[in-house]
Amino acid sequence: MMLVKKNAKFTRTELARALDDAKIGNRMLFGGNLVRQPAFVQLREDTQDRGFRAVGDLAGADRIMNEAIFTGTYPGLDQDRLAYIAQVIRKVAKRNSTP
Repeated sequence: MMLVKKNAKFTRTELARALDDAKIGNRMLFGGNLVRQPAFVQLREDTQDRGFRAVGDLAGADRIMNEAIFTGTYPGLDQDRLAYIAQVIRKVAKRNSTP
């Protein structure tokens, strides 16, 4: 898992597209912050906030939901494949950086 910083010169979506274009499997965190999912929003409405308890503002969970990206993993990931993934990520970061 990686987090794209809020002040990065590229977005998680741009990184995901570049990884897709390079045939590198990736995905966002499935579910994300679960209390933001429609079922939990409806549960909160239906039970007047008594359906579940969340402590704090869940800013960390929101950050992971909005900024995290996973690349695929499997036993066949050798050094060459890992280097290729790193190369693509560096290319995205460099093309969007200020000289």
